[in-house]
Amino acid sequence: MKVKNRLSLQFTFMFAVLLFIVLAGIYLLVEQNRKDNFYSKLDDRALIVGELYLAQDNMSPEDYKKVKEIYPQTLSHEVTRIYNDKFEPVFIKEDSVSWSKDIIQQVIEKQKIHFTVGDKQVAGLYYMDNSGNFVVLASAIDDSGYQNMKRLAYIMLFSFLVSLAITFLLGRLFATIALQPILKITNDLKIIRSTSLDKRLTLTRYKNDEINQLSTTINNLLEHLEQSFKDQQSFISHASHELRTPLTKIFGKAEVTLKNDREKEEYQLALQSIIKEAEKLNELITSLLELSQASIDSTELQKIRLDELLWEVVDEWETKPGLVKVNYNLPDDIDKFTIQGNRRLLFIALSNILKNAIKFSGDKEVTCEIKCDERGSVITIKDQGIGIEQNEIQQIFRPFYRAPNAFKLPGTGIGLSLAEKIIRLHNGKIEVTSIVNAGTTFTVSFPQ
Repeated sequence: MKVKNRLSLQFTFMFAVLLFIVLAGIYLLVEQNRKDNFYSKLDDRALIVGELYLAQDNMSPEDYKKVKEIYPQTLSHEVTRIYNDKFEPVFIKEDSVSWSKDIIQQVIEKQKIHFTVGDKQVAGLYYMDNSGNFVVLASAIDDSGYQNMKRLAYIMLFSFLVSLAITFLLGRLFATIALQPILKITNDLKIIRSTSLDKRLTLTRYKNDEINQLSTTINNLLEHLEQSFKDQQSFISHASHELRTPLTKIFGKAEVTLKNDREKEEYQLALQSIIKEAEKLNELITSLLELSQASIDSTELQKIRLDELLWEVVDEWETKPGLVKVNYNLPDDIDKFTIQGNRRLLFIALSNILKNAIKFSGDKEVTCEIKCDERGSVITIKDQGIGIEQNEIQQIFRPFYRAPNAFKLPGTGIGLSLAEKIIRLHNGKIEVTSIVNAGTTFTVSFPQ
């Protein structure tokens, strides 16, 4: 079922329930009012009957004449009975209609009662006279009232059904209008392919409405997809080139060496060259595997003390005693240095940053600092190496990218991209500042 039909039915159902409650309430109120009015008429009839039969000696001739004029104006199917204190019928002879002693006793006790028997409504009145006390019971059927209620029920039923039909049609109309922006989004998305990820959805003029938020979210997703596709294409292009280079050298060296018989020393040199290229190839493949497998599984999360992790990284990569200097600004609450994460991945990320700092600094000192500030836990690694051009800083986290002044040193261009990905997976942030020939500072921050 389409959304607009489902919305229309839901809206119609809610309106139907509300309308039914309102109409039922109106019907019950009208019915109660009919009963009350008819009971009032029965009370009047009971009083008139009592005055006609019992109050002649207490009334003036004019008043009694008025009572006699009113008495013939009976109600539909009216039956009246008069009983004395001994529960005996008087004045009016009982026939098929008679009342039990229990009902007569209730009238005596309560002075006035109302009740219903089938279609008949009955009013009982305790009439006190100088000749004695009597019970007057008057019953009748409100034919006109029942007819009016029946007509009212038909009118309400017809109005109810017509209202539901109109509500459903209006619901479809409004649902179509409300869903129009979503249909437009759907149509716009249908034309977007992997070759046209640069297209974006048009935002509405209502900045804070849900449709605009949906369009913005989809645009952000398209932007991430576009960047992912570009990174993937760049990754494949660079990976194939980087893998082909050492393989070409290995094949070339082996073919040249095998063309002619050579001395033992030449074979040794050729094998050493092949081993060197194979080591580069192995390092590249290892880096590629680490980059592709860098993801966090919830089962691998654990509490990690960043200060302890930094010491482990320094111990791993400090090639000369005193080359790496570590400064700690420890807070009173050491738990502020504790985060949830994957220890192996974070070790790889910090190792790659520190390894680069040591590699590009030569024999100059590398400083590591850990502290807490408004950003959270902050690790700073500062070298005194060759530095990075300002226009190159934004590129260094791309896989296989190497700044022009870094070509003279060995490397694959994957370490920093892997480090950035791991830090991002841990909701961290990495920032770089650099001055050419003066050094580079990497600042890694993790929120509390």
